Order: sequence, then C-alpha cells, then structure tokens
Amino acid sequence: MQISTLSQSLALRNSINDMRAQFDDLQRQLSTGLKTDSYAKLGTNRNTVLSLTHQLGQLSTYTNTIAKSQMRIEVMSTSLSRVNDIVSETKTSMVTSGFDLVNGSQTGAQVQAAMSFDEMVNLLNLQVEDRYLFGGTETQTRPVALPDEIQNGSGDEAGLKQFIDERAQADLGADGLGRLTLGTAGTTVTLAEDADPSVFGFKIADVQSTLTNANVTGPAGSPAGVDVEFTDVPAAGGKISFELDLPDGTSTTVTLTATTNSPPEEGEFTIGGDAATTSANFQAALDTSLKREANVSLKAASAVEAANNFFDYEAGGVPQRVDGPPFDSATGLRDATADDTVFWYSGDLGPNAGKDFTAQIDDGRQLSYGARADQDSIRDTLKMSALLSAVEYNDAEDAEQRDSYRELTARAGQVLNFEGTQSVESIVTNLGLASATLENTQNRHDATMATANEILGDIQNADPYEVGVKLTTLETQLQASYQVTAMLSQLSLVNFI
Repeated sequence: MQISTLSQSLALRNSINDMRAQFDDLQRQLSTGLKTDSYAKLGTNRNTVLSLTHQLGQLSTYTNTIAKSQMRIEVMSTSLSRVNDIVSETKTSMVTSGFDLVNGSQTGAQVQAAMSFDEMVNLLNLQVEDRYLFGGTETQTRPVALPDEIQNGSGDEAGLKQFIDERAQADLGADGLGRLTLGTAGTTVTLAEDADPSVFGFKIADVQSTLTNANVTGPAGSPAGVDVEFTDVPAAGGKISFELDLPDGTSTTVTLTATTNSPPEEGEFTIGGDAATTSANFQAALDTSLKREANVSLKAASAVEAANNFFDYEAGGVPQRVDGPPFDSATGLRDATADDTVFWYSGDLGPNAGKDFTAQIDDGRQLSYGARADQDSIRDTLKMSALLSAVEYNDAEDAEQRDSYRELTARAGQVLNFEGTQSVESIVTNLGLASATLENTQNRHDATMATANEILGDIQNADPYEVGVKLTTLETQLQASYQVTAMLSQLSLVNFI
C-alpha cells in the first residue's frame, strides 16, 4: 500500500512541476506579451518571424532615410520659393522704380536688390543637421561667400565691384570711345577697333548708309575698320548707321543724320560748305555719339559682363579677370586665383546639379534630389541682385546715367526671364515631385509594416485574456494538486488500520 501511495505521490509531484512550469510560462507571457522567449519555440513559424523581422528592419532604415530627405527637401523648397519671390519682386521694382537716387547713389530698386542679395546669401547657406544644403556633395563647406566679401572683396582678394571697375576701364578705354579709334585723312573719316584680338569694347559688326556723295567701305581688316569718304557734300536727311556688338552679347546702333542745322541736334552732323568741312563735322559728331553710347549701353553691358566674369565659372573653371594693369589698354582676360579674387561659390562644381543627394528609399530603388547655389537660375538671381546693388550713380539729372541705368535694368530683367534655362520655379517643382515620391513610398512602407506587424503579432503575441483564463484554471488545478499531495503525505499503515 505504501509503495502505491509513493508512486502516486511521485506522479502527482511531476504533474505539479509541469503545471508550475506552465504557470511560470503563462506569467511570463502575461508580463512580456510574447508567447515564447526564443525563436526555437515558434516551431514552423520561426522562419516567417525571422523573415518579417528582417524586412521590418530594412523598412525602418528606409523610412528613417525618407524622413531625413523630406526634411531637407522641405527646407530647400521653402528657401527656393522665397528666391522665386525675389525674382518677381526684383523685376517688378525695376519696372516701377524710376531713376530717383533715394540714398544719393542708388535707386529704390537697387536698395531693394541689396536687401534681396543679403537674404539670398543667407538662404543659400542654410544648414540642416550640420549639412549645408546648397553646396552639392560639399556638405561641410559653406557654399556661398558672405555678402560683403562678394561685393567688396576681402584683403587682397577682389570682389564684384572691383571686377566691374576694371572691366569698365577695359571696355571704355582711356578716351571713352569704347576701344575704337577715330581719325581723319583728308576727306576720309576712319573708325576702327583699337586692337586685334581684343575681347573689350565695341566691335564693329556692320555699317549701313544712305548718304549721298559718300563712299562707305568695311567693316574689313584686322583690327576691323570702316572708312567713310566724302566726295562732296551729302544731301540733308541721309543717314549712316554703325551696328556695334557689346561685350555681353547684345548690340547697339549709332546713327548719324546729315542736316543743315548748325549746331546740329543729338544724332546729327552738319553739312559743311565742302567735303573737308563736312568730314570734320561728321568726325566730331561721331566722336560725341560714340562717347555717349559708351557711357550708356557699353557701360551697362560692361557691368553685366563683369558680373558674368565673376559669377559664371563651370566645373573646374575659375572667375575671369581683366589681364591688367593697365586695364584701359588690356586685350584679354586671365584666370583669377584664390589669392587675388573672392570665389563666391565654394561648393561642388560637378555635372549633377539638382541630383546631388541620393536616398536609398526601397530595395533596389534610389531617389536623387537637391539644388545647388550655382545652378543657372539660382546663380543668375543672386548675380543680378548683386550687380544691381553694386553699381552706383551720382546725378539723377544726368541723362546718360539715367539711360545707362535703364540699359542695365533691361538687361537684368532679360536675365531673370530665364530663357533657355531652367527657372527657379521649375527647380522648386522638381523638389515637390521628389517630395511626393518620398511620401508615396513612405505610405507604401507604412502599409507593408502594418501588415508585417499584424502577422508577427498573431504569431508572437500572447492574448492576455486567454492567458489570464489559463492562469486562473491552472491556479485552481495547482491548489487541488497541493491538497491531494498533502493528504497523501499523511497516509500510513497505522492510520489505515
């Protein structure tokens, strides 16, 4: 009888131990929320769990990349939207603002351009998470020099204003004739370029004449020249027009009309009593007209080209400076160096502007995005703002200064039309498209992660209600087993008899 009781007691103890282990496991499930504490106990579901866990890890990396990329794109879009506003504001102010020198040397449009220039530099030097956004792959270097450095230089390094001054000397020449030479031999007036080759000053493109008793030849030769030979006095009303190319790629025309008036009006020359007197009058009138045109259209074109020389350098290139001194007789440009010139842009100069950042947003899928300060329309907006704020005038009543200002603003407005190049607005649109791609990809990842987590939950997560019921049931069974064990432990032969 005792052997049977012992056997029963041992079996009951083993059962209690099993129930105790189950009870402990159920308590673990209730506290951790997981059915098992190891992948091995998942059985056939182990591979599914491992695969989904790996996938969720990958998706988490992608979503983190997407979040950072979205943040950068948002900042870039906001900044460039403001730059696009500056384009509109600058164009409007140039049209609506007259030649009133509000601060003694600049118009209201120029003052506004100076403020816009300063703002743009700050926008293009923005950082997110210690990364400069508008320098391409050069994320640790401030891409754009400070406004004062760009305008006025730094130490021995020349800025934009010095470029404009040196270029004006080279384009206008020492005598203000736009690097043309004007002379007379008998009754022949000769107009010629002063040097060949030379990139400065007026270039004689064509001559058209309706003058009678005048032989016009050219432009021909090297340097190019035109001869106007008076064989007799011309008839009143005859015209001669010189088409002159300007340094910025534009052109202008100087026209003189024969008149009997003395003194003549602007754009006229007085017919003399003979060919010699007429040629002398023609030379004097042409000298006056050329100098005026040099102070008006050539000076404006020269300032624009100086800004181009300062701002426009492609991959591997450098700013171009007048090869002087002396500047008023210079014939070419030279490469600037970091020792003698402020380089306005210090970022990446590679060919992938607008696709500088690459984000891995899915398996086998990358998104390239970005914007750089040296992209044509961004650079040109900065350049025109800097140019307008660099040029100064000293007499609001001076007709030549007024007309030169109009020539300058007309050219700036043309540049800001972005003909043949991607506009700032288009760059902002491309950033918006990239943002939409990121958002759509993120939504897809969110849906995938939700499904994967749901499957993992079904496999791994314990139902607290179910676990609670099992714990209650098991607790009751354990209490009963403990009572039986206690009763068995009190049995003996004496008690039995």
